[in-house]
Amino acid sequence: MNPISSALRLTPVYTPAPASQNAIVRQAASTADTPGTQVSLGQDTRIQDAETYTARGSLDSSQPRYIWEQDSLDKLSMNMLSGIKSASAGARFQGLGALLMEQLASNGGQRISQSALLVNDTDGVALSLQQSRLREFASNTVTLNLTSASGATVSLGLYSSDKGLAVDAQVQGGELNADELKGLANLASGFQSAISGLSQQPPNLQLGSLLKVDPALFSGLQMNASLELPGGARQTFDLRLDDSTRSLKLDGPSGVVQLDLDTQGGTLVGGQAQRQAALSNYLTQFDDAQKRGKGDAQLTSLLKDAFTQLNSIDDNRPRPAGHDSALNTYSRALLSGLADFKVSVVQPSSHLNPQRLDEEDRFSYEASQATASNGEGNSIARQQRQEAKLDAAWHSSLASTARQSEEDPFDAKNYRYHTLSESASTTTSLAIVDNVLKEASVTQEATSNKRVTTYSNGILLSDEKTPTSVSRTRNLLNLLDDLFKADEKARRDGSKSDLDQQLAANSGLWLLQTDPSQIKD
Repeated sequence: MNPISSALRLTPVYTPAPASQNAIVRQAASTADTPGTQVSLGQDTRIQDAETYTARGSLDSSQPRYIWEQDSLDKLSMNMLSGIKSASAGARFQGLGALLMEQLASNGGQRISQSALLVNDTDGVALSLQQSRLREFASNTVTLNLTSASGATVSLGLYSSDKGLAVDAQVQGGELNADELKGLANLASGFQSAISGLSQQPPNLQLGSLLKVDPALFSGLQMNASLELPGGARQTFDLRLDDSTRSLKLDGPSGVVQLDLDTQGGTLVGGQAQRQAALSNYLTQFDDAQKRGKGDAQLTSLLKDAFTQLNSIDDNRPRPAGHDSALNTYSRALLSGLADFKVSVVQPSSHLNPQRLDEEDRFSYEASQATASNGEGNSIARQQRQEAKLDAAWHSSLASTARQSEEDPFDAKNYRYHTLSESASTTTSLAIVDNVLKEASVTQEATSNKRVTTYSNGILLSDEKTPTSVSRTRNLLNLLDDLFKADEKARRDGSKSDLDQQLAANSGLWLLQTDPSQIKD
């Protein structure tokens, strides 16, 4: 018997096909041997029920049915048709963000709203309300907001749950010009890459292309995601960018990664070699802190990826007027060349030993950089302070120093409990008065307090404490004076300057060191 499908309020109804057949038709087929995927559009409203029958003539109520919000078989809807059969958010959103953004750009910014809602014959709630709830109470949500240079706001949203799949996109507060529409289309693949990375388990950050938003076209960007993980836990993501500040927060069951950056309008941005040396040093500090404190390597990897990608925005951004003058270039010599920042990684705490609840397992790391500048004309002074703090504690077996997790078997009578507290800072000062270098110095400090208590057969066997503290101050006046004179000669002769490379090569003398043993005389 032929499959019979009737329309419901002129709304398309989708019934998934068997794996052997996957066809889409606008009206019920006249002849067919087996039931196929059907999307029924705009049929006679005098037919009240939307039903699908099996090839044997019996009503098939076992297959889910979906009502479509719009009578459309465009690429976006076709992608939704494929994705709705998937269980994971990553599979449901695969390709969907890019298609939504591309369609919004291609139709001139006209509003887009589409959804596939699971039909429930026992649910008496109005269809429009069910479609609204699909977005409001979605299990998985991804939204993106862009502010155009002309003041318009672009909004995109993807929503999924066991009730269906929905998307919407619109432009409010104005219209996008041709260049902005083209720039929007160029961001489509970057938006999709960001979604795909966040949807993976464990998540990873693929923000590079999205962060290349042209500041001449879009002055602000905000992306948010809330995704349900296997087991019911939730992961949230928040990214915000504007002309000078950037922030990112990723919060999940394994911990929280958070970053805030401030470029001060680009005045702090150094040369490529200088920036790369500082970036490599910071990434090394992050890695070393994780290893010393036995932190989560995946969380630290996310911190490193976020720090690298957010700083990469400055690679090709235009610099402010006068940025590359000799005076301004020299005044940045003892800076990292990177934007000021605050970053942190915090893991959830736990208590492995029920007999000693004061023995908390934890890991918390934070680092920051802050720069102060003053002066005018031919005189300028800059001071930069870099800081890091580590607070970690963990249990280990007697045979290892590795952190034990709640899943590992724990022997409450035979174990070691480790605590580690570290703080470090580097402060650089540079002053140029009437075009003459008057001050160039750095002070590096690092303090570490380690403690290990060892229990054997429930008896305290040892309690070892290891405090370490180092402080060094260097006068860098002669070093920088020689580098500046060589650069001035190159400028006069029209030769290529290697000041950027020389600063990078010597930056180990003034960049942050969190390990006391690495601070040398």
